[in-house]
Amino acid sequence: MSEWKKYYDLEPIRRLRNDGRELLGETITLTEKRDGENVSLWLCNGEPQISSHNLEQASEDIVSRFKATEQYKKAVDLLKSESEYNKTYIIYGELLKTSSPTRIEPKRKHIQWVLFDAWNFEEERYVSYTQLYQLAYHYRLPIVRCVDFFIPQNMEELTDKIAEMLKWCKRHRREGIVGKDYKNQVFFKEKIDLSKLPKLPRQAQPQYPPMPEERILRALQHAYDEIGSENWKDVKVAMPIVARHFATEAREHNWSTPRNMYQLYLNTPLEMIVSPKESKQKYE
Repeated sequence: MSEWKKYYDLEPIRRLRNDGRELLGETITLTEKRDGENVSLWLCNGEPQISSHNLEQASEDIVSRFKATEQYKKAVDLLKSESEYNKTYIIYGELLKTSSPTRIEPKRKHIQWVLFDAWNFEEERYVSYTQLYQLAYHYRLPIVRCVDFFIPQNMEELTDKIAEMLKWCKRHRREGIVGKDYKNQVFFKEKIDLSKLPKLPRQAQPQYPPMPEERILRALQHAYDEIGSENWKDVKVAMPIVARHFATEAREHNWSTPRNMYQLYLNTPLEMIVSPKESKQKYE
């Protein structure tokens, strides 16, 4: 028996965990963001279930609207047919009324449901755009348009691409774009009614910001806990472990690894490493 999964809460790049640095060097797929209601479809004991963005059981008016579309029966057919091959999905789509809530999109004659994502229960992840397109093609369902894909090497490239895509949205009367790093399952949205992202200096290769002091202290503290006080002054023993913890902090939080690791290890007062919170107040 499958359980419903609420769709990913999309946020702008600036609200991502690491402020967008986690997108550097990754393949980003950009799709148009449609202006409607997030409505998902899935099977429970073989029976179709309709959910909205926040509710497992969608309201009656949403259910009625979705069932009135040409896409509803095709979407049910997709789920049931794929289940015969042991493929279980939640499919997510935008239910478009004749007039969009923001009035950005032009009016349309009929209500329509447009596929924008699918959760694969077996793999426990959202499928790639290529897989989603194949599902839409085989079951004759409309799908959100892929407008571009790219690999940002620095924050300026990321900012410039978003600005370019938002201009595209204005020309084509779309609310915004959705960006997806399918490998790491990191998604974001940018809308045309939000403020412009600031530009940063151009870099030839991915260049992460310097590691802040609190992360440097955390890396040293983790290294100290592993090495122990008795071996901390033994450079041959300590430095490989210190370097490893600096690399871990940099990798997990998208900071650049300090170049002066040895000096940081040598010159950081031991009191700050052993008890960084207490020492921070002491040394301020």
